[in-house]
Amino acid sequence: MSCSETRPDSACAGLPPALAAVLAAGIPLTQPGLASRCVLLDAGALGTADWSALAEPGQTRVFADGGPQAVRIAAELQRHGLAADTPAARLDGETVVATGLAALPAGAGTLVVGETVRLSPRYEAASAAAAPAAPGGEHYGPADARRLQRLLAGRRDMRHFRRGERIAPETLQRLLQAAHHAPSVGMMQPWRYLRISDPARREAIAALVARERDATASAMGERAAEFLRLKVEGIRECAELLVAALPPDDGTVFGRRTMPREMVVCSLACSIQNLWLAARVENLGLGWVSMFEPQPLAELLAMPAGAMPLAILCLGPVEAFYPAPMLEIEGWRSRRPWQDAVYENAWGEPASPNSAASKA
Repeated sequence: MSCSETRPDSACAGLPPALAAVLAAGIPLTQPGLASRCVLLDAGALGTADWSALAEPGQTRVFADGGPQAVRIAAELQRHGLAADTPAARLDGETVVATGLAALPAGAGTLVVGETVRLSPRYEAASAAAAPAAPGGEHYGPADARRLQRLLAGRRDMRHFRRGERIAPETLQRLLQAAHHAPSVGMMQPWRYLRISDPARREAIAALVARERDATASAMGERAAEFLRLKVEGIRECAELLVAALPPDDGTVFGRRTMPREMVVCSLACSIQNLWLAARVENLGLGWVSMFEPQPLAELLAMPAGAMPLAILCLGPVEAFYPAPMLEIEGWRSRRPWQDAVYENAWGEPASPNSAASKA
């Protein structure tokens, strides 16, 4: 369906609900100099959409119930020439998320894409640095590679956080979106993040970790006292507390027929690593706490049968990042040379002098 003129809010009752929602959000369907027409498309028709036509300028594109497909829609529009920073909004009842096309997170509701979104009072332009690269492969240069290597080397498992700090909602949203961009076996996306905002529940989680810390110390033998001197979590101090969990198995076979459990865990770990690196580049610390019994934590958080928590994640501002891994600074364990982890052709066989690995 297409429409060629802007209708006032008073006329919303005669419009399809998706168009009425756009007008109610303060976004005109057409506007001189911005859009001469609007196009309405149902999310169920994406498979037959003319993306080349939809990517043409001068129109407002409204995708009814397209919010959950925001990433796919953004990818197709960019692949057909629409700029990554084109204004876009997701409308779900009273909730309006308006920013650049490539930075817009998926979620429930109607999706609207076009220059008229700029007129929404809720619109916030996404900086070029914040917007993900267009699908299809932006080329990265040597300077980007050096920055990435520096980021990887600077990631730390943090335990010390500044008390009383907060993380802006838009920053937390960016981090969780980065976590959701992780690869997963069979694209099953087996990660769920529970944000713990209830102080009592946070305290209960801290108690579960303290109990396991004592049990771990008992299993340490002669190193028990040394272990107990280490700070192993920042649950009470961190700005945000997240629990990363596996959902009940969805039956995916693709890529995990022979290792079903292992591939689910690996996929969740990839998501956590994405979150970790995204936090570091925002100059926020993240600490992965694994000292807890899964079942009591699952019960505390009312997880369904088959779900399992795998990580308690402490997130927030820190006074300073450790200059080296904390366990290395404390003399607990040292980092091995990376070459010790690389074999050639058979287990235990070191890389030959002429191999690329030995020269890296």
